[in-house]
Amino acid sequence: MNNGPKISIITACFNTENTIEQTIKSVLGQTYENIEYIIIDGASTDGTMEIVGKYMDKIDVVVSGSDKGVYDAFNKGVQIASGKYVMFLNADDYLLENDVIKQLADFIIKKNEAVCVYGDIYMINESTGYKTKYGQNINLEKLKEGIMPPHPATLLLREVLLALGGFDLQYRIAADFDLMAKVLQKYENRMYYLPIVVSMFRLGGLSSNDRTRSIVLNETKSILNKYFPDNRSLVNQQAHDTNESLMKKWLEQIIFHNKSISTPLKEKQIKSVVIFGSEEMALLIARDLINSDIQIRGYLDNNELRHGIIMNDIEVYHPEWLWDIENIKQIDAVIFGFQGFHDEAVKKQLDTYKLKKEIQCLSWRDLVCDIN
Repeated sequence: MNNGPKISIITACFNTENTIEQTIKSVLGQTYENIEYIIIDGASTDGTMEIVGKYMDKIDVVVSGSDKGVYDAFNKGVQIASGKYVMFLNADDYLLENDVIKQLADFIIKKNEAVCVYGDIYMINESTGYKTKYGQNINLEKLKEGIMPPHPATLLLREVLLALGGFDLQYRIAADFDLMAKVLQKYENRMYYLPIVVSMFRLGGLSSNDRTRSIVLNETKSILNKYFPDNRSLVNQQAHDTNESLMKKWLEQIIFHNKSISTPLKEKQIKSVVIFGSEEMALLIARDLINSDIQIRGYLDNNELRHGIIMNDIEVYHPEWLWDIENIKQIDAVIFGFQGFHDEAVKKQLDTYKLKKEIQCLSWRDLVCDIN
């Protein structure tokens, strides 16, 4: 047996028959022997448990039953675990090399008072082949920017995890960020970074899915406001990251699948729209829709300096354009075509115009997410 601390690796899964075998093999193939492997299944209805069953004699603990989500499953695993350190490896991720746990364990031995050691991950979009490396040395200032150690590359003292209450289930997606915020505040000088790539993280999971990015943003902001009420560094960067990610997806859909944001509009029987916004984002949206034979009746903008400008034969109007019943008859929807997160403010403004219920209000971000 390796001369090092016992490490409990916890995999939470639910209907992951397409990926979990690779996860299991990556753990069972580790050269470091002092590993306890725990799988917490959320009562999967596909072939997940049949795959797990093939390796039952090599997995230390398997639990299957309903739970309240991935963080509830992780908490259950921590209660069961007997290792000194715990790692959380999702069922669609996998350890990259057979000796990565040994490298982390050897590093722990050198840092004999380590509360946490962590490395890097590769993030991959298997639809396009895009891959990028994520990870760096993290301190409280980095955390305030929304950056944290990636949990599929992190070993954390189990006793500390328990003392801090585990994962807070009030957070649907960012409970790991909340946990690391608590750890960093208390043990920053006992957390160590090892610059090796530990695992592969598939984009498209709960925390990286385009449909849940706004939840991630809101939860992360809430956590930062809780611990660092004067911090304001996260909002703009997260907005930029979210927009960049969605614009990449938009481009991918056009290039690889010949689909655009007009696709969900046509599915909703929307043929004519007005775009709220008149900057570059609105122009991109207009071009996409025009190429798909959806009519653009105008741009709307609260900036009076923009009113009357003609762009690609389309005029910019004051939002009060919507007060005219003849204009309203021409459109099926209002598309939010701005990069900032102003959706709620614009919705409140439009509510005062008492639009017909048939007039839908849709963000370009929602449309990108809805492309099937």
